[in-house]
Amino acid sequence: MKLYKYYPDNVNSFKSLSVRGLWCHYPDKMNDPADCLGYLDRDIAEKDIKIFKDYFLKSKSNDFTKIKDFSKDKIVDFLNKVRKKNIEKFAFCSLSESFDDILMWSHYASSHSGFVVELDFDESQIDHHFQKVNYTNVLPGLDVNKIAKFLCDEDNSVNCFLEDISLKAEVWGNEKEWRIWRDKPSYFHYERYNIKNVFFGVNSTIETKSIVAKLVGELNKDVLFHFMKFNHNPIKLIYTS
Repeated sequence: MKLYKYYPDNVNSFKSLSVRGLWCHYPDKMNDPADCLGYLDRDIAEKDIKIFKDYFLKSKSNDFTKIKDFSKDKIVDFLNKVRKKNIEKFAFCSLSESFDDILMWSHYASSHSGFVVELDFDESQIDHHFQKVNYTNVLPGLDVNKIAKFLCDEDNSVNCFLEDISLKAEVWGNEKEWRIWRDKPSYFHYERYNIKNVFFGVNSTIETKSIVAKLVGELNKDVLFHFMKFNHNPIKLIYTS
């Protein structure tokens, strides 16, 4: 699967290439306070509250026996708190299915003076830590059954939490974003062979091109370099090699 990382032309971007890693940080470091809609508290439907309580009535776990006696408001509060406790530790990096989005070049690549790196991941490399962002204007309901199983140690998969914090408002849909999640701020290190192409912005300087070419060349000598330019009719970004 081909995904693209937009980089500004700065020291941190060059460091990222030199260590062969994508830096993952907490959502509150992003420029959009609603970058992870899953952090928002949810209302829980009556039927889901019943499902949640019934699960613990049947469960053999003694850790949460009091839940079956909780009021509706207490269960809603409990579910929102337990979700936040489990998701607030995760950090992520953003990639895109697109390398030629004009707005993304403006926002994430220093007004087209940065660059984009194409990473081609093998199917064997893609696990639940890779999450495709779901764009929505309506928050979906919680899968209370999965949360209950997680709490009872009957299903240790964090996939339900990662899916929930990979929600974003529809206005961002042009980004076609994917996220790689880590259990703390750190680099996600990819393989040398994952790098296939590098695209330089229309305003990239000769210094940026030289530094990036040297760093990438040390990782994979077969990488191809391309140069973005504006097509006039219709207006869009294209590239030359």
